[in-house]
Amino acid sequence: MGILEEARNVLEQYHYIVSSRGDRMVQFEDETLMGFVCELPLPSIMQEWSRRQDTFLKSNAQVLANSALKAWNLYSVFLTADVPDENARKTLMAIEEDFRASRKVVTAGIQTVADVTRALYPFIPIQNVAALETSDSLRKLRGRLSALPKAALDALLSERVVNEASILKSFLEAHEITTN
Repeated sequence: MGILEEARNVLEQYHYIVSSRGDRMVQFEDETLMGFVCELPLPSIMQEWSRRQDTFLKSNAQVLANSALKAWNLYSVFLTADVPDENARKTLMAIEEDFRASRKVVTAGIQTVADVTRALYPFIPIQNVAALETSDSLRKLRGRLSALPKAALDALLSERVVNEASILKSFLEAHEITTN
């Protein structure tokens, strides 16, 4: 899996303008924020993060001068598949806590597309990560609709129903309602 390519895909899916900046880096922006995503080995992140941030700021100085909103919403994102040891984890935390010039997101141990998406959560709409099991959902729904006659409830929740007309017909029949 190409981490940087997946990051590009996620950002484009949420309508960011994404452009390649070479050297394992892409830039992204919308009307309100701007940033870059950089994929590097863990040691390179720890050594180069500040220089990469400064290079990004210098290359976008004109855009930032013309957009006060973007100037306040700058992000530096560093991603790696490498898994940090305890000392490296502390260093990565210190990078994220350095609020000079931009907010930092540093995510290590990326192995899946889901990991890339989670790393980019600060830039995408809230995701519903709660998985609902169908049988549990149906049980809860049946409990909430317990005031309905059992036959009517069965008609509504039947998996055998072909279309809306048959659902309505079954529901009305269960309620013993006749139509003219």
